[in-house]
Amino acid sequence: MKIVYVCERSYNLYRTLLKAVNSSDEIDLVITDNVKGMELMYDELRNSGLFNNVYYFNDLTHKTFVHPLKEEATFSIKRFSDIFSVLKSCFLIVIAFFEYLKSQKKAKYITLPEGLNFDKYDEIYITDCTSILNFYLYHKEYKNLIYVEHAKDALRGKYPAITNILGVFVKLRLIYGIRGSCRHIKAIEVNENRGLVSETKNKKIREVPLSSLLTDVTFEQGEFIYQIYAKSYGLNFPHSSTVDMFLTTPIRAETRERVHVHVCKEVIREYMSDSEYIIIKPHPFDKTDYSEILEIYPNVVITPSCFSAEVFALSRSLRIRKLINIDSSAVDAFNSVDEVVTVGYEFVEKCRETL
Repeated sequence: MKIVYVCERSYNLYRTLLKAVNSSDEIDLVITDNVKGMELMYDELRNSGLFNNVYYFNDLTHKTFVHPLKEEATFSIKRFSDIFSVLKSCFLIVIAFFEYLKSQKKAKYITLPEGLNFDKYDEIYITDCTSILNFYLYHKEYKNLIYVEHAKDALRGKYPAITNILGVFVKLRLIYGIRGSCRHIKAIEVNENRGLVSETKNKKIREVPLSSLLTDVTFEQGEFIYQIYAKSYGLNFPHSSTVDMFLTTPIRAETRERVHVHVCKEVIREYMSDSEYIIIKPHPFDKTDYSEILEIYPNVVITPSCFSAEVFALSRSLRIRKLINIDSSAVDAFNSVDEVVTVGYEFVEKCRETL
């Protein structure tokens, strides 16, 4: 089969690489800059030999309606002053929705990367239903679209009730769909076919567990995938290094950047004071500037936020001694770690109180 994977999120690229190393299909890959920094992997992906062709699509228009939603959205009213936060959140969503409609219309006229022709593929794997590239595929009414979760078990998640109104817009055909509900989608690929959101009803579900993909990958293949990331982002640890790692989690707070930095300091002080190397791996949605940490701890490496932490679990050239996290599903992928510590949100609250 001829297949193309349109990878617009970190998790999907990670899954695609796990599938590609053992695939007999003819595979092409498209990456975009929906997650800033993923474009830096273009050269290494092209040189990996895993794909027939690798394409890069600059999805600038996508950011015009996503940006307003990056603000802190609040929909709970506990005191009178919260009313203004709720009104602001609603206003941002209205702005974003009209930008969404404009972007949906503009997608008819995009120029694809040279050589990319979606007509030649038996299956087209897509990620983010709100991207310009996906709008384009929906306009063309391709019938061989496979929707993949943008994060592990994302289609089993709970979403704000206000997003249910989007289902009405889908039925009125004002928008193409949310969470895999678009009428053009042939099937939905998930990590686990259990407790899926209502939008997946009446869709063909393909269960492809991440655990099975990891079991099929040999040590050599895992290291090969890790090195694609290491070369792309300049992760140059000495061979057989022992590292401790902290996986951050985005925190809701008015002073969240200060809280993020302070939590890192406290984690290092309490759990990593004797570490040879320390890796701080920010969550893909964590955009905090952690440079202050580097000034205090010369043995700390802060990786880009734009790839999945699970990539480190594939490496055999690194020995991970401690894996510290607040609340991360990524820890499930780390089978050879000496110690996993989940500090929980109570630790975050204690750190916030000492600021």
